[in-house]
Amino acid sequence: MSGSGSNIKRVKLKELLAARITGGEFSYGDRFPGLHQLCQQYNTSYVTVSRAMKLLEKEGYVQAQNGVGYFVCYVSPDIVTTRKVVNFITGLTDADSKWQIIEQGKELFENAGWEVKLLTIPGGDLSSCVPQINSPDAYSVLFFTRINWENFTATFGHVARRVVVIGQLSGNADVCSIISDEYETIRRCIEYFRSRKRFKTAIINAVTGKELDMLRTAAWRSIMTSHGCTLDLLNDLCCNIEDEFLNDDRNLIRQKYTSWLRINKKKIDSVIISWSPDCFLEACQDTAVKVPEDIAVLAIARSSKVGNSDIPILDHNLFGHFQCALEILEERFKTGRKTPAAWHFIPPGKIC
Repeated sequence: MSGSGSNIKRVKLKELLAARITGGEFSYGDRFPGLHQLCQQYNTSYVTVSRAMKLLEKEGYVQAQNGVGYFVCYVSPDIVTTRKVVNFITGLTDADSKWQIIEQGKELFENAGWEVKLLTIPGGDLSSCVPQINSPDAYSVLFFTRINWENFTATFGHVARRVVVIGQLSGNADVCSIISDEYETIRRCIEYFRSRKRFKTAIINAVTGKELDMLRTAAWRSIMTSHGCTLDLLNDLCCNIEDEFLNDDRNLIRQKYTSWLRINKKKIDSVIISWSPDCFLEACQDTAVKVPEDIAVLAIARSSKVGNSDIPILDHNLFGHFQCALEILEERFKTGRKTPAAWHFIPPGKIC
């Protein structure tokens, strides 16, 4: 019972403190009273106050600065900005092969008069960027991040008006997602192979349960079925790299591809690949498969070249994602209103 009572106390205190913030006593960026001061004000224990503040932080009302204290990062959802400022927030670094397209997206926004603040966050964890995303002076474009909207419970109305997510589903129907048109991407790949008399096209994805990979696989199954491929053969022609291989361990990925090829290489004549195509080409060498004579390969990528190979690439058109984000944020800035949240599908670029 004592544990239950303690929980009730901290929740009630959290609600009282949150009301002081939302009621306007404190503004974005203000330093919040210290823990000892709050103990005196509310005649309660340090532990209860500390835990109540942790709840406030978890929901995005405040953020702690080590050795300094808590600072308010709450803003009203209807606050208006008069400056064209946008945060580019990503889990990538300038060592990543995709960084060039990020620089191009930054230039695109800057040419349209936006001040771009580029923030790289370790592991793509957004919890460290709550103040920047909640800022009353900025919009945000998120890409290659891990999204947990629980950290923005207090300010979600503001976030929904200011944030767009590139390259993945936002995970919430109120936040715009800008993603690839996976059906059109796969259709283009399959038609490319069929024009070259390759009709048994396999697909290799990253994770079975990941939303975009699920969309891609569903498109592939639908199109291949329409061309007369049986369900049993489809199961053989689909290779998924599961979570345990997503630590970029090239040896594990190569082994996965090699095992799959040894079983299925006589059943396929072409492969669509979006995950570690270099490792797949190495697996082809391991299994005495000649590319493109035995199996033709088409990679879906964001660069014009895969390693030292000359296999064709279907441009994933990430630049088109940034163009769409710019159009959305320009409209929001001009009107002060939030356009209806949606999935914005970007068609692929050319095969080169």
